[in-house]
Amino acid sequence: MPTLPATKLRPFVRRIFQAAGAPPDVAKLVAASLVASNLAGHDSHGVVRVTQYLASIDQGEMDPQARPIILRETAVLATVNGCRGFGQPAAHFAMETALEKARLHGLAAVALGHAGHVGRVGEWVQMAAEAGFIGLAWCNGGRPGGIVAPFGGAERRLGTNPVAAAVPLPGEPPLVMDFATSVVAEGKVRIARNQGKSIPEGWILDREGRPSTRPQDLYEGGVLLPAAGHKGYGLSLLVELLGGVLTGAGAPALPGYAMNNGVFFLVLDPGAFRPRQKFDADARRLVAAIRATRPAPGFQEVLLPGEPERRTARRREAQGIPVDQATWQGLLEAAAGLGIRWEEEDGGSE
Repeated sequence: MPTLPATKLRPFVRRIFQAAGAPPDVAKLVAASLVASNLAGHDSHGVVRVTQYLASIDQGEMDPQARPIILRETAVLATVNGCRGFGQPAAHFAMETALEKARLHGLAAVALGHAGHVGRVGEWVQMAAEAGFIGLAWCNGGRPGGIVAPFGGAERRLGTNPVAAAVPLPGEPPLVMDFATSVVAEGKVRIARNQGKSIPEGWILDREGRPSTRPQDLYEGGVLLPAAGHKGYGLSLLVELLGGVLTGAGAPALPGYAMNNGVFFLVLDPGAFRPRQKFDADARRLVAAIRATRPAPGFQEVLLPGEPERRTARRREAQGIPVDQATWQGLLEAAAGLGIRWEEEDGGSE
């Protein structure tokens, strides 16, 4: 398993996407987003997705040159069409639109539909929190038919449907949470398959509806299971309605659905609801109380959501990003097919 410096991996991925037809600014944003996911330890949303995106371009599912557009808007809301382009630029545009409106009016809601895979949804709500706002997101999508079974079912109907939120904290990085409503992100099963590892019981059922620890069973007609049983199922269905039906992106279980991501963003200015200094003071006291919790046996400390990812990012920035051999081989082959070589990358301008 190679360990690669982020400073070389980012320009390598950028050049791949440029060679596949993406404008330079789009290729740069997508590459930075994927590598940022690897840095944070979310390899399921990192460079393992490069070959997936290239296949979507080759199959006509995604237009690498497309730009998002606003279909309708008011002072506090907007509906954005991703125009079947890369999802990360569309999500960035949608969040920028929401922030502009929230700065003026204290809150904003933006519905994004018909975008490619937007990557790690937590990145976009973190963008809001770093600007001083609370960011919330509900994201549906995936391939027609879905990959997750509803609670009590043994057939695909739902996407992995992540929910994400970020809250600004005074004097420190924001609190960031981002989790699939399935028991695990599909990409984690893909990584396990690439590494030749088994997966824990309770993640998937095979095509006969039997529990399995063999990753390949998911890709041979099996299903992912919802997180926490009926609770994850309920959240997933809510995401289909907000991220899919409300945005116009549709839902994998519906006829005529085309592969895309739909995301419903909500941005709130804490200072619009109460004096900002009071919100900040209470938030500071709350996180201090949480961190002061006595650790349970087997734990050294209580962390806030987002802290493990920041620690992983610092370590991987210094030591490099581990990339499984199957993913790395796929990257090299895809790059070679586009006339790009890893050896040409010098870690220069990103």
